[in-house]
Amino acid sequence: MMSRTFETDEDEMIYHLELHRDTISWLCEQLDRKGIKNRRTRGNSAEGDILLIKPEDAEIVRQMIRELHKTFNE
Repeated sequence: MMSRTFETDEDEMIYHLELHRDTISWLCEQLDRKGIKNRRTRGNSAEGDILLIKPEDAEIVRQMIRELHKTFNE
C-alpha cells in the first residue's frame, strides 16, 4: 500500500474526500454503462452515497464494490 505524507491534517482530509468523491462518480458511471439506474445521494445520507432505483440491482453493485476493494487493497 502506498503511504502519503501530508503537510496538514486538512490536506489529508481533502485528499480523502476527493478520492471518495471521484470513486463514487466513477462507480456511478460504471453503473450507467451497465444500465443500472442510480442516483447520487446528498446530505451525508446514512443510507449511503448511491441510491439504486431497483433494489434487485443491489447484489450486482455489491460485487462491483468487492472487486474494486480487492483491486486497490491488495
